[in-house]
Amino acid sequence: MRPRPLFIENPEHDRYVSLVPDGDIEEILNKQRTKTLSLLGSVSEEFASKTYAPGKWTLKEVIGHMTDSERVMSYRMLAIARNEGESLPSMDQDQYVSAANFNKLSWGQLLAGLDMVRSNTLSLISTIDEAAWVRNGTVMNSPVSVGTIAYGIAGHELHHMKVISDKYL
Repeated sequence: MRPRPLFIENPEHDRYVSLVPDGDIEEILNKQRTKTLSLLGSVSEEFASKTYAPGKWTLKEVIGHMTDSERVMSYRMLAIARNEGESLPSMDQDQYVSAANFNKLSWGQLLAGLDMVRSNTLSLISTIDEAAWVRNGTVMNSPVSVGTIAYGIAGHELHHMKVISDKYL
């Protein structure tokens, strides 16, 4: 079992980590994947292409953002777990969404991508030993541990799934 971080190095990370219930992070991420894909699997292509308000992302863009964010956070986990000494860069979420053209992809492609990325995240976590789990690295000139990033992935999804439930569905 991967322990919940006892100390969050940066209060910004607590925004997501605090949303995650206690328990084994691999089990949490796996159950989360099943629940998210089940809920979103019934959404139509047309509905996924709509926003809930002017200037907001479409549901396709939200799912694309979630997928890209998990890719970036998983890379950060990998880099820190493998002793990367350099500070890792930030991610401009609006630039990523704008450049990705998620609305041109099918809803099925986006859901398959989300599923694949989560599978890859779980595979990565399974390779991280206890010493690496608590290892700190630097992201955007701020310290963060591998465990904090893993819980942050789960919390990020919980945050967006609440927005989806409240605003889109």
